[in-house]
Amino acid sequence: MRSLHLRPRSGHARQRGVVLFIALIVLVAMTLAGIAVMRAGRFVQVGTPDEIYSRPANRFVAEFIGDVNVFGVKKNADGAWVSEDDGSRVEIVPPPALSGAREAAVVVRPEFLRFIDEPSAANNAIKGTVYNEYALGSRIQYEVRSSGRTLLVELSRANAWTGGLDQPVIVGWDARDAIVVEG
Repeated sequence: MRSLHLRPRSGHARQRGVVLFIALIVLVAMTLAGIAVMRAGRFVQVGTPDEIYSRPANRFVAEFIGDVNVFGVKKNADGAWVSEDDGSRVEIVPPPALSGAREAAVVVRPEFLRFIDEPSAANNAIKGTVYNEYALGSRIQYEVRSSGRTLLVELSRANAWTGGLDQPVIVGWDARDAIVVEG
């Protein structure tokens, strides 16, 4: 099955014209040489799968292509970014296009969240409770409840978390791993 999914990319690379391949499944689209994300009949972003996944143009694209954790943030009176949920400080690196923004959305992919022992072990930390675990072959996805929201944490099976369900945890991520888009 994998070779079937890779054929559009390898076949496209040999051709000199434009090939339009409509993929209704995100996993299939991510195997193509280039993809376009559309919303309401308009192109929202065009790029390689890596560009779309790693640098989505906006929140819609980020949520459309893969699992995400999204945090609303705003600038406080001191100019620091703080969580809309609880007012805690959030360390992020906004792109130049958002330098004058007062609000933004912070997108963190599940593979960039990690379980940490102390809040100081990451730029950002949230306390929560692990309430679900999904074995997904080579990776394991954990659902963590925190202040009315659910966070997704994804680890490789080799680095699986050793705690159990209903355990309190601290989930952290670094500023460089967050994608900041218009809120």
